[in-house]
Amino acid sequence: MKVSKNSRLSQKLNNQSGSATAEIVVALPIIVTMLIIGVNFLSETMQRDRLRYLAEGVVQAVMRDESEIDIAREVGRSLPGAQFSIVRNDSDGTFRVTVRYQAGSATAVGLQ
Repeated sequence: MKVSKNSRLSQKLNNQSGSATAEIVVALPIIVTMLIIGVNFLSETMQRDRLRYLAEGVVQAVMRDESEIDIAREVGRSLPGAQFSIVRNDSDGTFRVTVRYQAGSATAVGLQ
């Protein structure tokens, strides 16, 4: 008796019916973990860029001789809760601005 190709294929598929579910159960946590890691990386990168951009803005404000009160107001408006510090080096006329927010910080250097 000859068995058709279609019936052999359907028998093979019936024998492996639970393997796809098992593969999904194994792969799903890995996919979710990779997605979470990717989102965290993207978030940290955006936060770092935002802090660097803010530090560069403070450098420009200091170079325009704006008051530290005005600079603090703009920093607070741009990123509530952020703090900044300005360290001047009188020997060569440079200064360093550090902006801190939560666990991140960024530094920029300016010339006065």
